[in-house]
Amino acid sequence: MPATIMDGREVSDFLKPYLRRHAQDLIARNGVAPALTAILIGGDPASTQYVRNKRRLAEELGFTSTIAAIAPAQASTEFLRATIAQLNGDPQVTGILLQLPVPEAVDTFRLFDEIDPAKDVDAVGAASVSGFYRGQWGRFIPCTPRGVLTLLDYYKVPIDGRRAAVIGRSDIAGKPMAMIIGGRMRNATVTWCHRHTRDLEVICRESDLVISCAGVTPPERPFLVTADMIKPGACVIDVGFRRVGPGRFAGDVDFDGVKAVAGWLTPNPGGTGPMTVIALMQNLIDAARYRLGLARAEYPL
Repeated sequence: MPATIMDGREVSDFLKPYLRRHAQDLIARNGVAPALTAILIGGDPASTQYVRNKRRLAEELGFTSTIAAIAPAQASTEFLRATIAQLNGDPQVTGILLQLPVPEAVDTFRLFDEIDPAKDVDAVGAASVSGFYRGQWGRFIPCTPRGVLTLLDYYKVPIDGRRAAVIGRSDIAGKPMAMIIGGRMRNATVTWCHRHTRDLEVICRESDLVISCAGVTPPERPFLVTADMIKPGACVIDVGFRRVGPGRFAGDVDFDGVKAVAGWLTPNPGGTGPMTVIALMQNLIDAARYRLGLARAEYPL
């Protein structure tokens, strides 16, 4: 039986009316519109497209969204710290997003920690990390893990007590994903994998849930995760994003092959991408609510 396709666009469309209502309520009752500022360095096509998608959805939902465009020649750690400090002090800015990647010479972790924890809607600063590290929600959890959790809930994928493989260790995807899926919020038993992991195929084959966040092309095959690596009936989440040619991008998972084996599978594009963007909007609404002394917004998922 072919896999159930976990359509991120469908789930995003399901949630949008709830986000609009939360935003309208904030505006009507408190005169506060959620406002996002994304810091974008240079013209990387993937980063630019991500920021455009975020801005488009923010405006569609009635939020405000601006881009702080920084030329690579200006993008020193100190210049970016000053930019973040200015946004921290701006009462009109609800959330701040530092779009990755940044130039290699920049101290990324220092910049993460410069973001006001109350505006850290990508949950990259130490204050945000401490929450999900301890198995709690805290103020925010990172957008990609939040989006994946929502997909899993929408499609009723069983996680508690199951074996999971998380591939990748970025600070906005693989690393928090492993902690959150294996923590008290979902209680999976996680094997955390990366480029130095031996016998990746064996680990994946034993897993009920495979979440690949690597974004790499292995030297010996076109996809990192192939059908022979998947346990029949397993859930496979493809977060990977990589350039495979001019204007062409792909994920980590061989969708056509894996869909004949898996029980659930995300497409790429159209799976976790829309969910990451909708999760950012949820975090942005929460940031506005926290400022007013309100609890995190509630959704049916």
